[in-house]
Formats: sequence, C-alpha cells, structure tokens
Amino acid sequence: MKKQIHDFDDYSEFITKQLRTLRHFERCLFSVWCADHLLTLHADLLAENLSKSDLRILQDILNELWDALLSGIIPEKDQLNALEMDFMAIDDGWDTPMEGIHPVVSIVQQSVGMCILCCRRNDVGLAQTVSQSVIGSLECTIEESDTSYSPDTLFEQTQIQNEIEAQLDMTKHLKGEYELVPKLRMMFG
Repeated sequence: MKKQIHDFDDYSEFITKQLRTLRHFERCLFSVWCADHLLTLHADLLAENLSKSDLRILQDILNELWDALLSGIIPEKDQLNALEMDFMAIDDGWDTPMEGIHPVVSIVQQSVGMCILCCRRNDVGLAQTVSQSVIGSLECTIEESDTSYSPDTLFEQTQIQNEIEAQLDMTKHLKGEYELVPKLRMMFG
C-alpha cells in the first residue's frame, strides 16, 4: 500500500478507489467476504449478545449469499426479498433499549443487511460501508481493550493496518482471474 492512511477520510477515499475498479458482482463478493469476516471475528461476542436463532439467521443469510455468488450469480430479486424478510425478523434490541446493545453487534447486523442491499443495487458506497464496518468493529474492540487508545492513532494500530492490507489483497484478487470456490470465503481473513 503506497498511500499512507491516517484517518477514516483517507481510508474511505482509498477503499472507494479500489472498489470502483470492481464490477458489481465482485463488489458483492467483497461485501459478503467482509461481513463473513466480521461474523467470524466477533463470534464469541455475538453468541453472548444475540439469541441462537438471530445468530443463525445472520449465518444463514451469509451462507445463502455465498452459495449464490459462488455459483456465479447475484441472487435474484425474490431471493433477496426473502433474505430481507429473514433479516428483519432479527431482534434489533430496540424494544429493550435499557439493556444496551453492544456496538459491535449492531455493526455486524448492519453489515449483513448492507450485503443484501449491495446485491440489490450496483452502488460502490454500499460495499464501502460494509468494508468500513470491519474497521469500525475493530476500533470498538481496541477501544475496549486498550486504555491508552486514541482515535488519532487508530490507523497506526497493527490490527487496523492488517485489515486494510487484507481488504486491499482481496480487491486485487477480485480484479484478476479467480475461481469461484469455497476457499474464497476465507482468503486474506
């Protein structure tokens, strides 16, 4: 990575530039890859904060999106509508706001919903939002675990730099010739 990234504006500009070079199909793959990475990265936290059925819905949505994309197609409107209905059945926690919703849980849920939208619309901004969700979730975990954390040094953190490199590697991979195989799901993550 040649350009130094110092803040979210730099990151947003950088990742948007990378995503613009991808076709709609590849941006869908990238978005689902990011959301899947989030689900894996925060599996324990999600298991603690979501019901088993809500967690299963998130996993099933991503599995269904992967199945379609790995077969070489963006899911059809009817399939996306069904996935959206499943997604809306998840308890978002707004009924009991006093209990508090862990920010990472919200970030993961939103990223899965954004993947459905990304498949529905050819919009670079949607894929960029999903990729930024990964950075946002890492920021939350760094902030919780590091008492000396400062937003000014976020993009100096090793975890953040590694994630940006992984995202760059995935966009580069999707620009070239690649196979639609299940291992794509775990690449660079």
